[in-house]
Formats: sequence, structure tokens, C-alpha cells
Amino acid sequence: MKTIQISRQKILLAIVLGVITTAGILLIQNWPFGKGADLDKSKDDSLASSAAVTATQNVFQIDYQEGQDAWLKRICEQSTPAGCDLIKIGAERMWKKYLDTKSVISATVQPISKLADNGSEQVWKLDITLSSPLPGSNKTKDSAYVAMAKSDGAWMFDRFLLQTEINALLARQKSANPTPDQEK
Repeated sequence: MKTIQISRQKILLAIVLGVITTAGILLIQNWPFGKGADLDKSKDDSLASSAAVTATQNVFQIDYQEGQDAWLKRICEQSTPAGCDLIKIGAERMWKKYLDTKSVISATVQPISKLADNGSEQVWKLDITLSSPLPGSNKTKDSAYVAMAKSDGAWMFDRFLLQTEINALLARQKSANPTPDQEK
């Protein structure tokens, strides 16, 4: 049997080339090339935006005659399990107000802007116009900040952001995109 000797340098070179080749392949597979990647991102944003609009309309589409269970079912079909659970927490109290006032409300929702995106979650600012005010309110127009989560390839409602989260998000955006006055 013949023995083949390989120097440490050649072994090290082979390992380095293997690592570089593997990294290059992974980079190429995940690299956003030109307009195709922009189109994919745009399409994904469009799907998330559309899902945010539909889910928010479902939350504010109220007809006391349909009943709480039908209302919750409609919301939860568009929500993550956590999002559904959050809505259910206050549902009894809200639905009692809807029954007491015999509320029938429709909502029109428009996406304003995407404020955050980490690939699996997005935050959207939406404008909401209601056909009549919610019980205890006198507003028919408002904005909402909605967290959407990607689940099994589909965008689902996760929750409405709290005011402290909105403030932190807006402050982070402002520091990341300073105005000309702030840059001086």
C-alpha cells in the first residue's frame, strides 16, 4: 500500500476553500438581486398590508345581532393564536357595550405606511374610518398601529401596538432618518 502525504498547508488551504465556497453559495442563494428581489419584497409588503387592512376591518366590523362568537371567529381566522387570544381577553366587556348600544358599525381601513419589518413580522400604520363611533367614543376616524406576523407563509394579525410601543418605534425611526435640522 502506498502512502500519500499531504502537508498541513494543503489541508488548511482545502478547508479554507471549502468554507469560502460554501459561504459563496449561501450568499448567492440568499442575495437580493436587482428588481426581482424588489418585486418579491413589494409583493410581500402588499400581502402584509392587505392582510392588515382585512384583519383590522374585521375587528371594527360590528353588528350586535351577529353575536360575539361569530365576530370572534371572523377575527381569529385572520389572526395568530396569540392575536386571537388578546382579542378574546377583552371581548366580553366590549361585546356587552355593543349589545347595550345596539351597535352596527362598518369600517374602512387604508394602509398608510410600513414602519418596521424583520422578515417575519411587520408593523403597519393604518387609517380607520368608522360608519359611527364606538360606544363611549365620539371619533369616527383614527389611526392604528398593527403588528402582523408571517405564519405558514401567510400574514396574520398579531396585535395592535400599545402607545409606549408606538412612541418607541417612532423615536427609533426618527433617529434612523434624521431631518436636515437634526443632522447639524
